[in-house]
This record gives sequence, C-alpha cells and structure tokens, in this order.
Amino acid sequence: MNAAVPAPSLRGGPSGNSGARGPCSGEAHVHQALVTTEAVHHCAGLLDAAERERAGLLAERAAARFIVARGLLRSVLSARLGVPPEDVALAARCPGCGTSGHGPVRLAGDDAAGWALSVAHSGSLVAVAVGHESGPLGVDVETAERTADVGELAPRLFGPQQTSRFARLAAPVRRAALLRAWTSAESYAKATGTGLGHALVRVGARLDAAGRVTVAGPEELAGWSVRAVPARAPGYAAAVTVRHGTRVHTHASTDLTAGPPAG
Repeated sequence: MNAAVPAPSLRGGPSGNSGARGPCSGEAHVHQALVTTEAVHHCAGLLDAAERERAGLLAERAAARFIVARGLLRSVLSARLGVPPEDVALAARCPGCGTSGHGPVRLAGDDAAGWALSVAHSGSLVAVAVGHESGPLGVDVETAERTADVGELAPRLFGPQQTSRFARLAAPVRRAALLRAWTSAESYAKATGTGLGHALVRVGARLDAAGRVTVAGPEELAGWSVRAVPARAPGYAAAVTVRHGTRVHTHASTDLTAGPPAG
C-alpha cells in the first residue's frame, strides 16, 4: 500500500452538487482526466501490485492511459466510499477468455453491492463512469484521430440510406458526426454487453442535413438511454449509456495532481 500518496482532488463537481460524498442512488457520475506526465507519475502510486504488473506489460502510450484510468477510478471511488485510493478493491475478468487481470473492471469486496463501473480511454483522454443503484452503465471517449479508422463504418453507423447525406457534409462535420455515433454505439455495447456490430444497428444513429446526430430513444432501446456528454478535451467526443431515468452528472476535467480545493 502507498499510504503516503494523497487522494487527488476531485475538483469541479456537477452543477447543483453540494459537494457531499456518499452513494448516489439512481445516479451516474462521469469523470474525465488528461493523460499527462504528471498525472501518470501521480496515479502510478495509487495502483496495486497487479495493476502495476499489467501496466508493465503494455506499450508506453497504452500503459500511460491504463495508469491514469485506474488512478482516476480509484480516486473517484475513494471519495465516494470514504477510504484511501489504495484501499479501493478492484477486480477485472475477461468475459471472453475468463482470465482475471484484464477486461471490464468492477468494485470488489464488502463495498461492491450496487455499484456499476465503466472505463474508457482514447488518445490523451480517459473517462470513468461510476453509478450506485443505477444498474449497468457504459462510457466511451474517442479522439478525432480515430475517424480514419471508423470512416469506412459510416454506412453501418448511419444506415445505407444516409450515405449520400453523410458524403455531402464538410470534413469537420463528418468527423464530429462519426465520433458522436461511434461513442454512442460503444457506450451502448458496454452497458448492455452486446456485440459492437449489434450495437451499431440498435442505437439507430440518424443524421440531419446539418450533420447533427440523434440516436434511438429509450422506448426503442428497451429502457436504455444513450447520451452525449461534453468531452473535456478539444477534438474528442464522449457518450454514456444508462438505464432510463438515471440522473447523469458530468464533472469538469479532473486535475489528478491538484491539492485539496480551497474551503
């Protein structure tokens, strides 16, 4: 354990939040942080031995994102549970191969009941979604750098009937539309446990003439709500999927190296 490492300050709570800590029934909180050298150095001290071992097996950029994502998740849960970050018990297991240590992360131990977690990272941005009594949830972030990879999926994202409308959009508008639809599908896939191919169809992304994207509503998605959330870095998009009726709080970008907020 690294008791000498303080919990990072979670600055910038959601609008209307009194700052009180504790489980939030029927609510989901989305936190984001930038992957910087300082954040990686700080968060490395919050990881447990298994997480440090996993990080050591990853390529440099992937390791940096993993370290900051786990550090951010531990910091958020530390504040919610009232325990030091290093005492937050996390576990992961791959649904495909059944091996522990990778795959979706979950809270473990005596405090695990009722909590749902989701983690995403892309480029230099990580995001975590934490819900209590919210049911399953999923979060995704993507950088505009990925649009070259997903551009060929445009007919699947928007449907073949909208291909010509998509092609007429200016390049920056096309990129934004791709990211909006892609993050929606990814977050839905994570929340529901469905394959991405199925999610691409189910979210029903639609384009208007200006390039604005809408997705299917809860009545079409068996009670799931897919929402865009503000990405805390230029050129990124983010989305979260929750059960309909769950309140979503999007927090300002978290400075993982900041000291306790004044007052």
